[in-house]
Amino acid sequence: MLFTREVLASTRPDSCATYHGVVSAAGDLQAVVDDVAGRLGLSVLVEDTEFQALSWSVQVEVDDVRLQTILRRGVHPAAVAMVHDLGLAQATEPVRTPAVPDAGMQARWCAPLRKGRRLLGFMWVLDPNDEVDASGFALVLAAAERSSALLAERPADANPRRILELVRRLESGRDLESARTLAALVGLPDDVLVVADAAPRSGGWSLSGGLIAYPAHEDHRNATSGRPVPLAELGEAARRARMTLQAIAAGAVLRTPSWDDLRTWRFIVDAPESLTPADLHAGADLLRGLKRQDLLTTARIFLELGADAAATSSALHLHRTTLYYRLDRIAALTGTDLRSDPSRQDLDLALRLAAFRAVASSA
Repeated sequence: MLFTREVLASTRPDSCATYHGVVSAAGDLQAVVDDVAGRLGLSVLVEDTEFQALSWSVQVEVDDVRLQTILRRGVHPAAVAMVHDLGLAQATEPVRTPAVPDAGMQARWCAPLRKGRRLLGFMWVLDPNDEVDASGFALVLAAAERSSALLAERPADANPRRILELVRRLESGRDLESARTLAALVGLPDDVLVVADAAPRSGGWSLSGGLIAYPAHEDHRNATSGRPVPLAELGEAARRARMTLQAIAAGAVLRTPSWDDLRTWRFIVDAPESLTPADLHAGADLLRGLKRQDLLTTARIFLELGADAAATSSALHLHRTTLYYRLDRIAALTGTDLRSDPSRQDLDLALRLAAFRAVASSA
């Protein structure tokens, strides 16, 4: 069971809005921790969003979780799991958390430290015997508010570096822990969905290849990466966006520049590396190997336009007779008549795959 302000509201004193300890003058995080710990007679710890200890009181009593945080400078899995399972990163005031005997974790209070929506860290008050009453709750709340103000005044240059590090980890592969840490760091819910986009907008996180990742909302319906994915799968969103741009550079004509509109180009994008254009149709290499590219261009446009001679003549600014001459030469060279031969579909896929791979090799 969780206990918050609502449980104690009826007996909460008016003085809880202001913290009257020595810290109001000293403005020091350690002084906040020492003062509230002394008033409560309980162990107090302040951590950042990655559960690294920033300040802690002289320990009245510790459990295994507190010991690992302070002495071993490690993050106990039980603490991480509790923050995630109970949604503590989204809480707005102190929450009493239950004991976890199997992990050697005693009951405690967790006060999220934040500035607006941005999470700055956590204040933990070890309270195994349920000693924090209404006045104690007021002390914890006020101390958390003061600690939040102090943390917000710290130089912010470390956060962008940490955010970049987490984004790079997520780009390299699915990573639930990095996703949770990043979400907490920037004040987003754990289940936030993201997209990767080539179109610059305000905010977002820079990805490799000039892409930018954004928490998904209505403005991202046609994002380059397509439909949103969980933050832990940011790397997949980035891959989809890069593959979409590569397909467009290879000649894909899409309704919108989005992964969701690749259609048959998905066969090209997802083709295994072991599959070569020659495996699909030997004519692709023959056309691409010519010094002049007019036959290659004609073949690709003709196939792209559904073997429509009139549309192709217009697109290439060719007389119909010139177009037929080129189609005859393509047939003689590749063994496939693009006007009627069923193997033209194989040649079409082979030409697309060759162009797609050429874009990747030239990047």
